[in-house]
Amino acid sequence: MKRKAVVGIVLLALLVAGGMIYLLYSGTGGFRYRSSGVMNMSVESGNSVSKSFSFGMMKGQKVFRMKYDGHEDGRLVYSGKLDTGKLTVYYDDDGTKKELFTVEAGGPVETASVKLTEKGSVYIIVETDGKCEGGKLEFEIQ
Repeated sequence: MKRKAVVGIVLLALLVAGGMIYLLYSGTGGFRYRSSGVMNMSVESGNSVSKSFSFGMMKGQKVFRMKYDGHEDGRLVYSGKLDTGKLTVYYDDDGTKKELFTVEAGGPVETASVKLTEKGSVYIIVETDGKCEGGKLEFEIQ
């Protein structure tokens, strides 16, 4: 066999293997949610159990992934505020996207919490209804 044919077969095998890995990963929830949209002056900080996010302007969707170790009475504690616009925050701790809260211009979200049900990844999905400004959101797994 000629060298070019061998290289072509190897490249094709790598392409097929890569496609299979992608399908396997996306089928197991690896790409469950994705951030998209426009943001400026945004700052994100935190670790696997605590996230803080503030922005000057946001339009679209922002996704955070946190980890819940399954300890008894685990809760997702949250708070937030927004100067202009409207946004809705969802969470997913068991494969189902559920609404956490909605905040409109000038309205704060007082500190509250929700009980977590499944050990593993907890996704926080922030979706704007148009352009939002002056937002600050905080999440913590306790």
